[in-house]
This record gives sequence, structure tokens and C-alpha cells, in this order.
Amino acid sequence: MSQQKQKSGGGAIRIAMVAGIPIRLHFTFLLFIVFVAIEANKTNSPQLIALIPAIFVCVVLHELGHALVAKRYGIRTREITLYLIGGIAYIEGRPKPAQEFWIALAGPAVNVVIALILLPFVYYQYGALPALNFSVEREPFLRGLYLANVALPLFNMIPALPMDGGRVLRSVLAMRMSESRATKIAATVGQTFAFGVAIYGLTSGNIFLLLIAFFVFMGASQEVASSVGYSLVAQKRVADAMITQFSVIGSGETLGRAASLLMQSSQRDFPVVWGEDILGVLTREDIIRGLSGDGSDEYVAAYMHRDFRKMAPSDPLEDAFESFTRDDKSPVIVLDHEKLVGLLTVESLTEFMMLEQARSGR
Repeated sequence: MSQQKQKSGGGAIRIAMVAGIPIRLHFTFLLFIVFVAIEANKTNSPQLIALIPAIFVCVVLHELGHALVAKRYGIRTREITLYLIGGIAYIEGRPKPAQEFWIALAGPAVNVVIALILLPFVYYQYGALPALNFSVEREPFLRGLYLANVALPLFNMIPALPMDGGRVLRSVLAMRMSESRATKIAATVGQTFAFGVAIYGLTSGNIFLLLIAFFVFMGASQEVASSVGYSLVAQKRVADAMITQFSVIGSGETLGRAASLLMQSSQRDFPVVWGEDILGVLTREDIIRGLSGDGSDEYVAAYMHRDFRKMAPSDPLEDAFESFTRDDKSPVIVLDHEKLVGLLTVESLTEFMMLEQARSGR
């Protein structure tokens, strides 16, 4: 699956770098490896130890298919993360409907190609093609790998967000209606599918199906929230949401002075200046950290962030929204020809979006 503009998964460790894209392993996948080892020992199926990693290599190739087609459109992939139920390529940028169509198809296409490559070897070895109702622990390595690469695109192409088929459905609908409405339709299909899978999982006692239903339902909900968010900031500029009435603090001021400013207003982040120059940003967390350590007489310059983000008032608000929806919640310093004119924070952007939503009735 590919996923746009969402926060990347926490609890993941980087295991490789492919084509400049970090490959991360989520802790839930580590639990899956433990489960496979236990099952292999319990069912006397040693081929599982080789088959499951091979399948997840195919999952990585699937996600790289999304990433490389996105790259062709100038869209960067931030990372690929392997979860319990599969992989997700976190891509940046907002692809156009036609672009999303091809990006979504690229992943399943990789598995189809792998299956076609394996097909003659499977047919030669077994004299016939295996049925899809297979059990991984009973399948020989080659046939199991072939069947997995047949099943993966079939499952992923179910037209339900956040799966690839749901993205294809959304992209086709978005060519005829607003992206927001297309997302809601595709997400409704996804949540309906998740509800059906959950019922079947409950009646059959299949915990894995319940996990799939949970991830699909939550993924569809995130897609709707993201789509609504982008519709609210579309065609807007940083100037529309930035704070223009705010306090600054000199680099020679103390943490005690910063604490006083913090108590005098609802402002949480303070540009640190030296004359007309912006040296950094001091957050509420920085102030608390300093006070709990060295005390109120320390200078703010020792605790400020020097690697702050800058934007211009005319920059698209979408860029800031995308950054905030990822892991970076640090405030943005707004400069007009190197002059400090505003401050954009998660809180100010959230308030702007709430007002826009109230005005538009979304």
C-alpha cells in the first residue's frame, strides 16, 4: 500500500536503505517473526522460516514499485515501513488523480511480474498450477512464494481505502468529482469491507482477520481526515494562518524572563532574536527543561533550537500542513524579505482550519 501525507509509523527501526529510501521494520512485524518461528516448530514446517522472509522481500518490492513510480512524477517517498499485515510506502506530495492511479497500480504490478517469472518453474516442478486456497505452512517454498504473489495483488486491489484498489477507485472518481468526495466514497467502501471482515473474523475466531479489519478501518478514517484537512488549506497561503501578534525574546534574556512571557499569554513558542537577526526558536518544552535543570538565571540562547524552519507569507499553506502532519511539530518562522512578520504553529493552523470548516460547513 502507498500512503500520502500521513505521519510515519512510530516504533519502527531502520534495517536498510534502498534507492535512497529508508526501509523500516515495525515492532509488530517482529512479533510476527516470533509467531512464525513458533508455528514452524509446532507444525514441523521448516520451510516457513525461508518462505515468510521471502514473501516480505516481495512486499518490499511491492512498496518500491509505488515509490519508483511516484519518483517518476517528482514525488518523494519518505520511507517504507513493514507492519504485521504488510508494508506502507509513505509518499510526500499530493499526486494528481492520474498520477495516483499509476502509483497505486505499480505495487500490485510488481507482484504480478514476480508471479509470472515463477510460473514456468512452478508448472515444471509440479505439472499443474496450484489452487489459491492454500495453507502457507503446508506449501513447498517455490509454490508458496508463487501463490503469495498471486494473492497479494488480488487482496490489494479490493476497491477499499487504504488499499491500492481503494486508491485506484478514488483516483478514477476524483477525475469526475472533488477529491474530498471521492475519498469519502472510497473510504466508506473500505470501512464497509472492514466491518464485513471483522464479522467474519469474529464468527470464525480468526484474530488475524480482526487485525486486518482494524487497520483497514483506521486507515480509511485517516484518509478522510487527511483529505478534509487538505481541502481546508487548499489555495491558502501561510499569511492566512500565521500569528502576527506575538512576543520575541532576546538571546541575552534569561529563562526566568522566558517563563514570565509564557505565563502572560497563550503563546508557547518564542523567536529568539539579536537585534534584527533571528537566532533560533525557544519552545515551552525548552523553557521547562532549562528551569528543571540549570535554573531561571540561565540564558535562553543555551536552550533554543537553532535549526528552525522558515517560510514566506506567500508560500502555500499546504506545505506547512504536510510538515505538521508528519513528525515535525516545530513552529515556523515567517519571514518577508528576511524580516520577521509572523509565526505559524500547529495551534494556529488548527484554529485556522476549524474556522474554515465552520465557514464552509464541511
